[in-house]
Amino acid sequence: MNIHQLARRLGVALLIVGVWVWSLPLSHAQDGGNVSTAYQLNMRTGPGTTYTVVTVLPAGTALVLEARNADTSWVLGHTPDNAYRGWVSSLYLSYPPGFAAVRLPVSEEIVPAPNAPQSSPAENVPAPEAAPSGGVGAYPNYQMNVRSGPGKNYPALGQIAANTGLVLEARNADASWVLMHTEDGSMRGWLASLYLRFVTVAPAALPVSDEIINVPSAAPLSGTTNSYDGINLGGFDLSKVEGIDLTAYPAVGNATARARAIFLEGRAMGNNPHVIAKVGDCSSEHWYFLKPFSWGEYDLGPYGYLQGVVNQFGESFGYDSQADHNGFNANSVLAPEWANPAVCRSGESPLQCEFRLHKPSVAIIMFGTSDLLVMAPAEFDFYMRQIVQESIDAGVIPILSTFPGNMNFWNRTILYNQIIVRIALDYDIPLINLWLALEQLPNHGLEPDGFHLGEPPYGTSCILSDPYLGYGYNVRNLVTLQTLDNVWRGAMQ
Repeated sequence: MNIHQLARRLGVALLIVGVWVWSLPLSHAQDGGNVSTAYQLNMRTGPGTTYTVVTVLPAGTALVLEARNADTSWVLGHTPDNAYRGWVSSLYLSYPPGFAAVRLPVSEEIVPAPNAPQSSPAENVPAPEAAPSGGVGAYPNYQMNVRSGPGKNYPALGQIAANTGLVLEARNADASWVLMHTEDGSMRGWLASLYLRFVTVAPAALPVSDEIINVPSAAPLSGTTNSYDGINLGGFDLSKVEGIDLTAYPAVGNATARARAIFLEGRAMGNNPHVIAKVGDCSSEHWYFLKPFSWGEYDLGPYGYLQGVVNQFGESFGYDSQADHNGFNANSVLAPEWANPAVCRSGESPLQCEFRLHKPSVAIIMFGTSDLLVMAPAEFDFYMRQIVQESIDAGVIPILSTFPGNMNFWNRTILYNQIIVRIALDYDIPLINLWLALEQLPNHGLEPDGFHLGEPPYGTSCILSDPYLGYGYNVRNLVTLQTLDNVWRGAMQ
């Protein structure tokens, strides 16, 4: 057995051990006060909205968690004073770093329904604040899709920017979606409550509605609109992009609050916390990118602390992704005609196919090198945002990466990378600034053609020490692992 075979077997063994340890249930409840409700939330007798309400918990209520249901979509817990005990939706809780509800033991317990109150409800539980008749009641924390109905399966009517004033009208049955219109009246539709900041009223206090808004043939999006080949490209504003200083954003990305929320939603949808997806062109499809880590053919050099993240995702580094391919751009990965008919379903895009096949929790997304040759800035912005939004809808944390560039079109390289940074900021998602990491290398880390990412000697792309860190692929592998490590530790544990 050669050293590569031994390393590969050890790597698999470590991964198996890592999976087993990760799945061990806790033998006791978590410490009180470390988990709290993110919104006003119903506590129920069982894990589902069909069960009786035990009480309504105000936002910020501390909980001691005891157990979970099979898919961790609901958790069983009690208030620290033991006044109330029951099931709450895990999606609408705030967790401290390192807390993992999936480690709770599984339970099927149904909590006894509370006795009918002996006095008026007003004497026991304060009535929820009444919904206002007008005025701003909430703000989105991020740029969001406005949908025609209360669910991700409904068509998007357009987008609204972060911190847009929203006038609240109604909610769906479990208050997970709210019907609203913007303060200026330019947009009306449904938004997911999870990503809103409520300022005057709790969503549960709104009246229930099942209204579905008619989708116009060409729904306008907020802001200045652009059109290409019959497609409304949305509100691309060049002035919000051109002032971005690419050197101001670190090469290594970090976890964000939204990344944590996306991960928890993805776990409830069955996504695998040990799997990443690669989304991009030839630079992502090339076996030099991450794959040798899954084969045991790597050397972390001075970055030994990254062994943990290699163990966490290592097997998936070797997967052949349906969402990366030589010649792909941000449009083609969304187009069903470019999907592999051997494994993808009819009407499924390469991105959707990859998410269905491998159920990843994270996607590393990098486009731009060829896009700048064939797309206007507004087109690139539109399709990149669509990739990000589809990832979020699938419960997959999108990690955007700036791209190395094209020496023959350097000004466009800067502009298209500024667009990528703007999108990451708007959506509050992790960003790898590969462009900055490569700036220290000769020829910007590119091959002599000024276009392709620099390749090291055969079989050495995952050696993370000098002199190999003088090559583009090695630097990309390093900053990708470092970012994954930050996201894994900061948003997924």
